[in-house]
Amino acid sequence: MVPMTGFAASPFALSASYASLLGVNAAYGTGLNGRLPTNALISSEYETSVTPVGATFAIWGPIFVSQGVGTALMASGALPMAPVAPMWMATWACEVVWQLVFASVPLPAKSADDQRKLVSLVPAAGMLVAAHTNMVAAAWRLTEHSASSSILRACFVDFPTGLNAGWLAAATGIGITLVAQHIPAAKQTLAGPNAGAVLVGLLTAYGTATTLALSSAVPGAALGYAAATGIACMGIEAPPTHPQRGGAPAG
Repeated sequence: MVPMTGFAASPFALSASYASLLGVNAAYGTGLNGRLPTNALISSEYETSVTPVGATFAIWGPIFVSQGVGTALMASGALPMAPVAPMWMATWACEVVWQLVFASVPLPAKSADDQRKLVSLVPAAGMLVAAHTNMVAAAWRLTEHSASSSILRACFVDFPTGLNAGWLAAATGIGITLVAQHIPAAKQTLAGPNAGAVLVGLLTAYGTATTLALSSAVPGAALGYAAATGIACMGIEAPPTHPQRGGAPAG
């Protein structure tokens, strides 16, 4: 999905998009009394060597809350929508599609072959790439509007933009690793025992470069990106025998 930099969002569309994101996540988080597979269940079937410990996914709490406040501020006119609203909506759309596609993986995992699993895992990874691309585009868009920054914007637009973008970078790496795990030719190189160390190294390098690039114009976004990268790397490096490992392998 190409970053939606030219799309003019309306207050209703922004609010509806956010509500849809919350609704879908709540549905798959709870499982609706067994009617839907939860992310925890799917993760237990499709764990990777780079799946962070379960506590790592608590990062979605600050992301949802801060973006919710930001949505309310933009929809009410207290903050301008133009800089990031279109990219936020595009990211949320990708995250919703990721959830729906990811939930279509065969359960239990041993009930299907790798080809069938890849039918779900490949487009799911693609949605993570698209989501990250749009949220990073939002962060860069904010650098063009640094003169109009304020405490409110820094806390509830800049920071959650960076936080979500940073987490999605990690989620993308995890999603790609999950795909590689089901491709024999790539399993040893991209999903082997050293995959965690490699992913942490790549995330650290990419995260550092992105944080430094954003730091002068939008320090709030830079702080969020750095925080998400640090949390993701600590979760990935946690001992694989941790009892709370798992929860959701990507988004």
